Amino acid sequence: MKDTSLSQFVRDRKGNARGLVVATVINNQIRLGWSYTNTTAGDKFDKHRAYDIAFGRAEFGWGPNVRVPHTVNKVLHRMSNRASRYYKQHTDETSYDFNLSV
Repeated sequence: MKDTSLSQFVRDRKGNARGLVVATVINNQIRLGWSYTNTTAGDKFDKHRAYDIAFGRAEFGWGPNVRVPHTVNKVLHRMSNRASRYYKQHTDETSYDFNLSV
């Protein structure tokens, strides 16, 4: 089966990847997930771990107390528009709430 997931890296001002936003369809519903590296804590960006975290959030949800970083929030808005155009046959409901942002 063909993977029809959409993904986009979140980049810092220097162009380095710091996070990932994904969109996929689960149970005929467009779902978004994201991941972001906390470089101030000394973490290094790992593409495979970013995919695991982002798809996990798309599949299982974000939780009630999740705070979305501002740079991720901007990419989420763009991905939401992109996903609604790409997945025309599916419902427009998504798995995120932008009121959770910082």
